[in-house]
Amino acid sequence: MSKFNDFAKAQEELSKTNATSTSAGNVGLPDKKKKETKEQMSIMLTPTQKKKLRRMADDLDMSASELIGYWIDHN
Repeated sequence: MSKFNDFAKAQEELSKTNATSTSAGNVGLPDKKKKETKEQMSIMLTPTQKKKLRRMADDLDMSASELIGYWIDHN
């Protein structure tokens, strides 16, 4: 039970410090960069195309998804 009380005290202390730091404002801190999230997509390939894609990606030390994304971004 004492572990739970210690956790509760630590959590309360943390929330107090977060409240004071946010009320003072984030002066001098840069804004967080927004990251673009990835979404899943399904494409149809023949077994031969899948093998070729995997081989090309392996040769470049990339995943197939990274390779396709690279092609899209650089065309």
